[in-house]
Amino acid sequence: MNKTILFILLCAISAAAQKLESPKLTPTPSTENQQRLIKEGVVLHDRGDYDGAITKYQAVLSENPNNVTALYEMSYSFSLKKEHQKSIELAYKGAQYKSDLLSQFYIMIGNGLDELGESKKAVDVYKQGIKIQPDDNLLYYNLALTYSKLGDLEESKKNLKKSAYLNPNHPSTQVALAQIFQKTGYRVPALFAIMRFLTIEPNSGRSANGFALFKDLINGGARPGKNPNEINIFMDLNAKKDEGDFGSIDLILGLSGAASKTEKNKNKTEVELLVDQLSTVLAIIDEQDAKGDKSKFTWRYYIPYFIELKKKGFVEPFVYYISTSSNMKGAREWLQANETKVKEFLTWSKSYQWPKE
Repeated sequence: MNKTILFILLCAISAAAQKLESPKLTPTPSTENQQRLIKEGVVLHDRGDYDGAITKYQAVLSENPNNVTALYEMSYSFSLKKEHQKSIELAYKGAQYKSDLLSQFYIMIGNGLDELGESKKAVDVYKQGIKIQPDDNLLYYNLALTYSKLGDLEESKKNLKKSAYLNPNHPSTQVALAQIFQKTGYRVPALFAIMRFLTIEPNSGRSANGFALFKDLINGGARPGKNPNEINIFMDLNAKKDEGDFGSIDLILGLSGAASKTEKNKNKTEVELLVDQLSTVLAIIDEQDAKGDKSKFTWRYYIPYFIELKKKGFVEPFVYYISTSSNMKGAREWLQANETKVKEFLTWSKSYQWPKE
């Protein structure tokens, strides 16, 4: 191994066992040649040639041991090679420098510890990172994932909310919130979270599952019965209220879900029924908004966005837009025929001012 790289690794002396201190060192900028080598390394990394990438980064660090970009990229390549201890040691070295990559070094250390089964230590690392970089949503997001892995869903949910406030456009935060809300019995908050996720990410590899969850949640507890034209609505009469009292809204979800399955609506497409259901639910929520507890996350964070969405007449383009991954009958044709409506919705959505914590 190159002597410089060996020195870097030894300096860490098992990063997992050390306490991270506030950064005091100043990185040395890359020369043009070092920038070229790093770019070549990133290309190799993206192709899956992690060893080739690491060789490029080693060449940079041989000339410039204080190059934080090379340290980070090399740590990342070792991480994807599943050599987590090496990844942690390099990230620990990088975390000693004052740089724009600081929070990413903390995340790399935390992720590595998590992979090595040291999730409680990972929690400590993320918390230390948050003290130094309190406005980086990814530190809260990764902390939330580790809490979830440890089985502490309340702490996970709390940190995901913090991440959502800091970056409303981070899709992974929204889908994680939807999953935790659903897992812990909060149907309405889960519905809003998954709708927000689909607004940001309507057509990715995970969007189809997100849309399936949206359809399940918006149907409430409505399920076909044993007999023809029989529809059962299941409700949790002891539903928890610490995220807000959504009992009446949950009932409306069930009723609108049941109505969508009646003979009256048999000639409507599935996506048309979803438009009707969401319009009904949002109209009821709008009526109840004045009574909603704005100290609760869902009422303060999600509901104002969706009430305004309805008032601006965007329910239809919204539902068709988030159905992009579903291949539902008529969806793509409607989107092609109504590009202007969709653009108007997206322009409004992207300029929407989300609340701060």
